[in-house]
Amino acid sequence: MKIYGFASDSLTNIWAGIGAGRWAVGASDNPTFNKGRQTKAAKMPIGSFGILYCSETGCYTTPFVVYSHPDPEAMVSNIWADPWVLPFGIKPLGNPSRSMTVAEMKELLPTVRERQIKNPLTHFITVQGNFAFQPSEISEADWSVLIEKLAI
Repeated sequence: MKIYGFASDSLTNIWAGIGAGRWAVGASDNPTFNKGRQTKAAKMPIGSFGILYCSETGCYTTPFVVYSHPDPEAMVSNIWADPWVLPFGIKPLGNPSRSMTVAEMKELLPTVRERQIKNPLTHFITVQGNFAFQPSEISEADWSVLIEKLAI
């Protein structure tokens, strides 16, 4: 199954997005990068699963369901401190009060254990900004563990 990973620099930003029921990505001045990201964003279907990663805490948190298509024309300036682009609706399945470190992920997720994935951030559920809107492949067993540990 596919899952979309998105990173945030701060837990505050994640709480703001969860409270608003929206997510978005940071703006870029690079037109080529923006065009590629818009193309990938247009392919993310409603009903897709996603998960957030907090760089500040080094943890995955808050699985969600994509609730609307990303809007290529919109810029959100009333949720986060900086303007974010390509906003889309989410239905959070939890909140940041629950989280999973990379070490816990290595121990608990069947695919990460079986494949001995050393860095899940780059080789399992990718969350780097240049991979925004690019799905990662996980098993249903992995999703079950994520829901068990992170959903509320």
